[in-house]
Amino acid sequence: SGYEPKTPEADTNVDADTVNDATAFLENILLKRIQTATEKELAYYVSGNVIEPMAGTIFYSELVNPIFYKGGDNVKVKVAVKFLDNQTKATQVSQYELLLHKDSNWKIVG
Repeated sequence: SGYEPKTPEADTNVDADTVNDATAFLENILLKRIQTATEKELAYYVSGNVIEPMAGTIFYSELVNPIFYKGGDNVKVKVAVKFLDNQTKATQVSQYELLLHKDSNWKIVG
């Protein structure tokens, strides 16, 4: 088949400062918080159970090609996230579509 999927493009309405700030927030949540946080602690950064705590041998590795879109007062991000399984040494890639909102701090709201 000659089908080639369309590569998503970032929304030019999302400024570089917002992209950098949101990326740092996501890396902080995934790198430092999601592994050790309780549901109560994670609730400060995540509404509901959009992302659940990950206890165990799987650890955050990196964000892959995050694409940001403006969504009203929110920022939408489509991103693949690499995790490493410390026990099996396998790499796991999970895809997320997240809705971020910023008041005094960033929060994953959807």
